[in-house]
Amino acid sequence: MTGIQRRADVVVGVDSSQSSRAAVRWAAGEAARRDSTLKLLHIDGRRWESGAAQDNLTAASVAKEAEPAVPTEHEVKLGEVAGELVAASRSASLLVLGTHGFGALRGAPIGAVAAEVAGHAGCPVVVVRGLTAPRRGEVVVGVDPSGASERALAFALDGASARNTDLVVVHAWHDGVLEAGAELASVEAAEERALEDRMAAWRDKYPGVGLRLAIVRDRNVARALIRVVPHAGLIVIGSSGGGLGSTAQALLGRARCPVALVGGPARG
Repeated sequence: MTGIQRRADVVVGVDSSQSSRAAVRWAAGEAARRDSTLKLLHIDGRRWESGAAQDNLTAASVAKEAEPAVPTEHEVKLGEVAGELVAASRSASLLVLGTHGFGALRGAPIGAVAAEVAGHAGCPVVVVRGLTAPRRGEVVVGVDPSGASERALAFALDGASARNTDLVVVHAWHDGVLEAGAELASVEAAEERALEDRMAAWRDKYPGVGLRLAIVRDRNVARALIRVVPHAGLIVIGSSGGGLGSTAQALLGRARCPVALVGGPARG
């Protein structure tokens, strides 16, 4: 025993797909930033497969190439995919998934898996859309008045700080919320002041993170998040549980970078 205590595992679902390898590379980088062990988890939803061990060995090789110093563990499970992922998330600091359903996610489209997992996971869930290499762009977070949004902000600020990059805070609103007789410019100015006030304490807590605030008039929150920073390195949104909302579903289909779904309080 060395006496060094690592943070809770980063768990990544693995299989034989290119999407899985992209997820492993991203998860390895995140494990390095968190000083965590990377757990490679293969789940077969129907029957035990002889290729599972090989998938984990391949994933371990990908992780080793990406982050040689990160310790890895391997696990193969037979069971219902979403349920096993949720179970794994309860002792993890982060759960990472690829976007294509082969092997670990076979027979279940990523939207269905992510919906069930994100609604019940014990940690934030990141879906890595097909990247050949992790992007180094800004972190983007969507905010609204909810508690889930506050947790997403904390996750996003931690992520931006660890990556030594800026955080773009996006609040999307639309004129359908205007009261009768209200002027668009005055309402927009009020939205800006409210967001500035909300972020004041966060600025004090994360003085090293550059913050850019964006008030966007758009009914489509996913579109607003993608439009404000087209080359983001990570998009973060809150999840209130019970499945994916329309914004999360749209981001999983359109974003060109990993998408983090942050529900309950994250484990360290």
